[in-house]
Amino acid sequence: MHGLNSATVLVSTPDLRPSLLSVLQGLADNGLLQRVVTTLSFSARRLKHISRVPVLGSPIANALQRRQLPAFLEGKTDAIWLGEFVRLVAAKSAGPLTTHRIWDWAERRFDRLVAKTYGGRFDLVYGVEHGSAATFAAQKAAGGICVLRQVTAHGRTLDAVLRRECERFPQFVTPYHRQLLLDDQKLIARKEQEYRDADLIIANSEYVLRTFIDHGISPAKVIGVPTGCPPVEKILARSGQGSDPLRFLYAGTVSLRKGFPYLLEAWRKAKLGSAAELSVAGGIELDIVPELERTPGIRYLGVLPKNELKRAYRESDVLVLPTLCEGLAHVVLESLSFGLPAITTQASGAGSLVVDGENGFIVPEADADGLASALAAALSRRGGLPAFGARSAERAASWTVANSNAEHVRALQRFLEERR
Repeated sequence: MHGLNSATVLVSTPDLRPSLLSVLQGLADNGLLQRVVTTLSFSARRLKHISRVPVLGSPIANALQRRQLPAFLEGKTDAIWLGEFVRLVAAKSAGPLTTHRIWDWAERRFDRLVAKTYGGRFDLVYGVEHGSAATFAAQKAAGGICVLRQVTAHGRTLDAVLRRECERFPQFVTPYHRQLLLDDQKLIARKEQEYRDADLIIANSEYVLRTFIDHGISPAKVIGVPTGCPPVEKILARSGQGSDPLRFLYAGTVSLRKGFPYLLEAWRKAKLGSAAELSVAGGIELDIVPELERTPGIRYLGVLPKNELKRAYRESDVLVLPTLCEGLAHVVLESLSFGLPAITTQASGAGSLVVDGENGFIVPEADADGLASALAAALSRRGGLPAFGARSAERAASWTVANSNAEHVRALQRFLEERR
């Protein structure tokens, strides 16, 4: 193998999340992508045929729209769909605990089938965490190369955060969290097998990279290539303009990992009164609904479709995401593309994209007092928020999906040239 241009590349992933699609686009644009194996996916033509089925065709096609393959993947994608189909059905009718167990089963099943069908057939397998243990083992047995795309912190970092927060906020803990704590050691063992078998780990933020080095992974084995920002929107957010109450937006799952209990506590401590309001958009993972309902100034929007979430960004003044552990929070990247100032933590993975005092406020993780001070500072400095927002848009334009894709390909090329 002389380099990436002469290597055959298989990408194996149970889902085609936006950050991974951008990587695939970069590989495809450089003629490096031979095959993708995923779960439920549909070509534009297949969705069109589904929509023509009488009565139910149109709503089913609309529901599957997010599973549509981009044009550059058509003809290059194989689907192992049964496990993901079962998971989706369960998610509609079962609780989070059952859904979690089915998710674990589906990911393991997908991995086993990929290993059996594709292991060792390509020079390089590019996989994702928790979905690559068997595939990497088969690839290594055949003398192939394994690259792991890492979009969350090291498994032991995640476990430590979850255990700490369950102890701090037992009133919000659900049976789902208790089962996660019971299962975590098995999940970590699986992840650490993938870490060992990977020849290269590509972290999607410097924060993720640091958690791996902190847990003893050689710096020579892990590199950071941050996810790129979406294109800057033509219609930007309010970002402090206007005279009505300042609108803070929390977007994402209401969870322990994203630090929502600290935001709830900080909102009460800040005592912003009628001068500000907090909109919360996303699913709820905590036993926290009664607390939301009796806290003045908080409005729960539920899970928003993409177009409504875009409108929420545009109608907001400040994003607030006090996350405790991420890869690189996509909601922060999206907010920057809307020209929104952001209140977040270093654990968001945003790195230099959000700079304290320039286009937002960086607060310590798990610090309700620091978060309350940032909320109050945003309100008191409302006149400067439009400049913060403009700087956010500049930051988004400075590190785009195209920038990230190009760096990704360069990193793979350097890695293979060093192995040559």
